[in-house]
Amino acid sequence: MASKPILLMSKQLDINSKIFVAGHLGLVGSALVRELRARGFRALILKTHEECDLEDRDQVRELFAAEKPDCVILAAAKVGGILANNTYPYDFIARNLRIEMNVIEEAHKHNVQHLVFLGSSCIYPKMAPQPIAESALLTGPLEPTNRPYALAKIVGIELCWSLNRQYGRRYFCVMPSNLYGREDNFDLETSHVLPALIRKFVEAKHSGATEVEIWGTGTPRREFLFSDDL
Repeated sequence: MASKPILLMSKQLDINSKIFVAGHLGLVGSALVRELRARGFRALILKTHEECDLEDRDQVRELFAAEKPDCVILAAAKVGGILANNTYPYDFIARNLRIEMNVIEEAHKHNVQHLVFLGSSCIYPKMAPQPIAESALLTGPLEPTNRPYALAKIVGIELCWSLNRQYGRRYFCVMPSNLYGREDNFDLETSHVLPALIRKFVEAKHSGATEVEIWGTGTPRREFLFSDDL
């Protein structure tokens, strides 16, 4: 028997609303925290990995029961560049699926009315027409090197959409372009393209190198967005 939709009353967020920013120390999460604080929000729920492992269902359940957030922004994820995705494909799909399932499910169970899920532009097909339209989703093969991560993000989107359809939720999914900014990762083994390029050029300048090795053919086009602008 189909579940009955939950009838929701619209509740506007105000500066006293409890907002759980999952992944608040990361590139996106830290930018969101700066923006929320600048706008006067003062009841932010911020938990480190040591305080709440989002891959642990029991810890996530305890967090929601204790904090009772009004809003959840899911910016937490295991992320990395091409090398990391290609080296640890299982980690990228399994760990992100656990995070998404735990946080989104507990938000629903605790009747959280406002949820934003941060996805990734890699959810779109490798050969999607440019500029990419939302309608391109699931119309072709994904980029093989980060397919496990992309599939995990697609599942997160479908979790939100399914809750919206079945229970009348209004959970939103946002797909930013390639990001850079404060709290970025400059480790050449795990970073994304822009911080990797910055580090390579800075190190070349300091060492006096006359050449910098850049991966790829030079033909792909990227769109970059500063994290605080996001």
